[in-house]
Amino acid sequence: MQLPNLNLYTRFFLLFSINTILLVILIVFGSFSMSEKEAEKVISDRHEPLYDMMAKLVQGPIDIESLKAEAKKNRVSIQINRGDKSWRTGNLLPSPSELKTNAVALGKLYFTRVGSKYFIFTTSNNTTIAVTSQIANLIVYPNWLVLWPWLGVLLVIFISYKTLNSQLAPIRSAIKSASQISHGDLKYRIKSHPSNELGNLTKGLNKMAENLEELFASKNELLLSVSHELRSPMARMKVLLAFLEKGDIASKLNREVDKMDAIVEQLLESERLRDSHKLLNLESYYFPNVMDDIITSFDQNKNIQLESNIPEIVIKIDLGRFKFLIRNLIENALKHSSNSHPVIVTCREDNNELAITVRDFGSGIDPEFLPKLFEPFSQAEHVENRSNNGVGLGLFLCKRIAIAHGGDLCVNSVLNKGSEFTFRLPVAA
Repeated sequence: MQLPNLNLYTRFFLLFSINTILLVILIVFGSFSMSEKEAEKVISDRHEPLYDMMAKLVQGPIDIESLKAEAKKNRVSIQINRGDKSWRTGNLLPSPSELKTNAVALGKLYFTRVGSKYFIFTTSNNTTIAVTSQIANLIVYPNWLVLWPWLGVLLVIFISYKTLNSQLAPIRSAIKSASQISHGDLKYRIKSHPSNELGNLTKGLNKMAENLEELFASKNELLLSVSHELRSPMARMKVLLAFLEKGDIASKLNREVDKMDAIVEQLLESERLRDSHKLLNLESYYFPNVMDDIITSFDQNKNIQLESNIPEIVIKIDLGRFKFLIRNLIENALKHSSNSHPVIVTCREDNNELAITVRDFGSGIDPEFLPKLFEPFSQAEHVENRSNNGVGLGLFLCKRIAIAHGGDLCVNSVLNKGSEFTFRLPVAA
């Protein structure tokens, strides 16, 4: 059912109205319909009064006006055949010989079907009287066909479901598109567009995704260009600093230049990871050895506590980027924890997924800031949450490394109780 010239509200209103009317009609028919066997039983139960009424009509001369009045009163059609003469109150009914074909005897009455109509007839005083009812013809069906109204109900429900499903398909596509865009998939496009107002919605979402993709591409291109341009003057600054006499000022300048160089490198790395796993150098490593190397690199810091056993599994990772991610999480946790509380690192493997959790007991992160935590150049506004070193690229880069490995990085934080970062990585069975 396609109603392209009607708006969404009208289409749903018509669909609901038509379905309601059809279902009511079919349910009424289903409630009152009966099979031939049930009709025979009803006639048998009322055999005597029916026979007396019909026999009374054929006693003596036939009064056609009385016959019509009786037919109108009982909402039936009557036909009387006596010899060559015939009296009827409506359309011509089958002849006595046609009625007797396949007739079922029910005492002095006979019940038969000719064509699609049902008749009761009897013979009295050499006269045959046949009666049929339009109502009976609507509710009596052959034994195999008596369930047709309920089959019709199922058919109406099925057609309604398919119609409603087709009408709502663009809305489902719009929801999926919005979900994909919110998760950063700006290349997702809705392929089919209906010729109604929902088509304007799906086309608008495609246009929005296209504009956002162009906007982010321009931003990333500018960021990449600036980063590349910064490397040349920083390299020259390093050369010039090498010619200066060694001293506190030269050392401080060197550290600041190294810090700027690290920031530029992180920007370039994040841009390279836009192509996800394509640029990863994936190799297989024994996970306990990798974690041992990372923990050892902190010079046996007593504030790092490794909780539970490390799963003895082999993981396929880009080793340098993997170590950067875990080290960055531990360094951030150390910065935001007091010396009296350890940073807890937990490793678990379950259902072909490795979960590495780094937990601190620091001041936590403001819930309003959590959605922006993994965005570039983002830092918490509260002084106790802000890092004094860095510009907010570390977690952004960690998130991209996690996604590039086919995993994810998420955070759970409570103010004044601490934060918990979890890196989930799929592993082979």
